[in-house]
Amino acid sequence: MADSVAVHRAVAAPARRRHIGRTLTAYAFVGPALLVLCAFILYPAFYSLALSFYEWNGFTPEWGDFVGLNNYRELVRDPVFWKVALNSILFVVVRTPIEVTIAFMLALLLNQNIPGRSFLRTMFFVPVVMSLIVVTLIFQRILEPNAGFLNTFLRNVGLGAFAHPWLADTTTALPAVIFVSIWKNIGFSLVILLAGLQGLPQEVLEAARCDGANRRQLTLQVVTPLMKPIIGIATVLSVIGGLKVFDLVYIMTRGGPTYSTEVFATMLYRHAFDLNEMGIASALAVIMVLVIMGTSQLQTFLLRER
Repeated sequence: MADSVAVHRAVAAPARRRHIGRTLTAYAFVGPALLVLCAFILYPAFYSLALSFYEWNGFTPEWGDFVGLNNYRELVRDPVFWKVALNSILFVVVRTPIEVTIAFMLALLLNQNIPGRSFLRTMFFVPVVMSLIVVTLIFQRILEPNAGFLNTFLRNVGLGAFAHPWLADTTTALPAVIFVSIWKNIGFSLVILLAGLQGLPQEVLEAARCDGANRRQLTLQVVTPLMKPIIGIATVLSVIGGLKVFDLVYIMTRGGPTYSTEVFATMLYRHAFDLNEMGIASALAVIMVLVIMGTSQLQTFLLRER
């Protein structure tokens, strides 16, 4: 018995040493990335969570008084917060279906062997790589109420009655910003969906053609169901992008007029750097993260293949 135990230990010891060696090697490879994750994501996240329970102006070396959930209560009691929540929801609900639908239709078109296909793919992707400052300056000129291209065009074709201060009116400012956001980001969804189309199993498509499926049936009954996971990815990314949009709104309208285009990120910036209310800004950041995580999980659950 003692001999068998000794033999077992003699065999198990090298295996255990190899297992420990492989584990240490794995941690050595993962370690640098883990340090970066902790330094730039986890630490700021927990720092912001802790700060949301304090009142701090951002200038004193030490945080101010511990106020518990008062920062969250102030946000919930602020009518601007609910206006901002509605704007953020509208931004996502309007932008995402339009962006993903148009991108999918363009991907179907550009996946065909049509003349100028490479040129069109490049042109649709150009707005994605353009500087956001350039994009917003271009559309500010286009939508300018007096000498803007859009109003000038409407007046020249006899439709001057439709000329409008698009970014200065509370009813048209948010739709105008959403339109610019769709124009800027549609190429990103297009690339994802086009890559998905090119990765579809060709034997399935050929089998459908051999069975007599026309182009409409092939698109609706074969391609679209196969593309469901890729469409889901494009949708989730578009929703996350819509919920955390900041730069486009801030540069074009700064959240105005009268909070009509204010979204979570611009409200957070206003509280943090204009009003010096770091506690409330941190509470808003926590709410924003929870909303994005909850929405992403819900979408992943709904789009999951059963």
